[in-house]
Amino acid sequence: MLQDFKFIVGEEDSRSRMDRLVLKHFPGDPPPRSVVQSWIRQGLVLLDGAPCFKASQSVVPGQEVFVRAWMALNDPLPMKGALEEVYKDDHILVLNKQAGVSVHPAPSLDEPTLVNYLLQKYPQLMKNFSGDRPGIVHRLDRDTSGLMVVALEPDSAAILSRSFHDRKVGKEYLAMVNGCPDPQKGEITFPLGRDPKTRVKMAVLSDGRLARTRYWVLYCGMREKWSLVRLEILTGRTHQIRAHMAELGHPVLGDPLYGGKIRSNMNFKQHLLPKLVKRQLLHSTRLDFSHPVTGQKMSFAIPAPKDFMRPFLYLERAVQRVVITGAMGSGKSAVMALLEKKGYPVFMADKCVAQLYEPGNDGWVLIKKRFGGLFIDSEDQPVNKTRLATAVCQDSHILEELNHLIHPLVRHRLQEFWETHRDKRAAFAEIPLVFESGVENGCDLIAGVYCPDETRYNRLSKMRNISPDQCQTLDKAQLNQASKIKRCALVLDNSLTLSDLELKVEALTRALRHLRCRDTGKKFRLFKKLLSSEQGQA
Repeated sequence: MLQDFKFIVGEEDSRSRMDRLVLKHFPGDPPPRSVVQSWIRQGLVLLDGAPCFKASQSVVPGQEVFVRAWMALNDPLPMKGALEEVYKDDHILVLNKQAGVSVHPAPSLDEPTLVNYLLQKYPQLMKNFSGDRPGIVHRLDRDTSGLMVVALEPDSAAILSRSFHDRKVGKEYLAMVNGCPDPQKGEITFPLGRDPKTRVKMAVLSDGRLARTRYWVLYCGMREKWSLVRLEILTGRTHQIRAHMAELGHPVLGDPLYGGKIRSNMNFKQHLLPKLVKRQLLHSTRLDFSHPVTGQKMSFAIPAPKDFMRPFLYLERAVQRVVITGAMGSGKSAVMALLEKKGYPVFMADKCVAQLYEPGNDGWVLIKKRFGGLFIDSEDQPVNKTRLATAVCQDSHILEELNHLIHPLVRHRLQEFWETHRDKRAAFAEIPLVFESGVENGCDLIAGVYCPDETRYNRLSKMRNISPDQCQTLDKAQLNQASKIKRCALVLDNSLTLSDLELKVEALTRALRHLRCRDTGKKFRLFKKLLSSEQGQA
């Protein structure tokens, strides 16, 4: 029952803390100090008629302290707090529990719980039930959000509890998990029991209790680093989804107990992701049961909260990997110079090959092993590219062998380039043999630079001292210009002046920005739909 008491601060109490002062003047056996502090936080302690919300509040002689304290200290206190109600009648209440709120009090808790909030709005619960879990027929973990049903009177509580025990209640969840489960649909049946090493965890044990979880992958994220999974639990074990998904190798994102720290799971996303994911991303999205009084079939669904969307947008943000290609002399290098001037990171295959041809580098070593001193003049000299180009024009087999040796090295350097600039909006790689080398599968878009053959040959003759006959021979050793351009998603016409090419490059960057926004928008709308209550079972 509720008991009020008051006292006047004496000279001996001058400058005392409020919580210690209340304990000193408490009639009878004082409660734990943490309980008094919770009263103060809830405004149950008044100083000169005004609520005192600070346990450390100092007082002066002559002030009046008025306390409203629950003497039945084993019973939870009514406390003000937000309740998001989905459905209510005289018998049951369906609500959307917020993450970060424990369902009921526990000895280890020193914070308001859902039960405290329920008692404030529904005081009849204290009359209808005894103990610290009035009306609670099932629970969600503290950091799990979503649908719960609460009984408002004992008969309904008994019927609902039996329904949960007999597995007559449908429970579906949404979770963002590390990686992408394979297969993308299945049932997990690992038996669960209390972890013998860490008592706060559940673990897969041979003598554990039967636990069944069905799952469906709704969305597999960027590079399969994460996925959105829909889950149905057919049994109600503690931490069932969290333990099952961790055992499957795909712990719930943000779950420190079963998944470890985010930085060990998400590699380069480690810096900002922990600030966006502050709890395990697990949400009770659907609840189906029969009404305890009428027997009517009831079904409720609610979308996942916004804290699912923020990490999605961050995780799906990746560098737009653009390859620039074209025939010899078409102006690829000029395009790359303009892009670099705009501040974009660029990768030049020709420069990469030149580095590989330096003495002692991988390309130099492989060519020396294969061709001896045919293209290497001495140990301190790079590969003789002029002699190599002449040999390639004379013997196509040499070109094939050269590509076999060098292309894998270029692909490896290119992958390192993409990885280095993964936090950029876009990065560009100039790859003349993108289709011939198989690099096209590792990029997002290929843009081609076109230039008429006659213009190309004139440029090559002036800049590289390559004759038209040599140009035609080298052209035949790779995919012809028309076929290359046809396979490109975007094309820059470099038939005119450098000023004209600058305008084309500016138009290219605008088009790429539009494509990024379009793709992000598509993903956003799809993910939002998957999170919504309209999304049915996969």
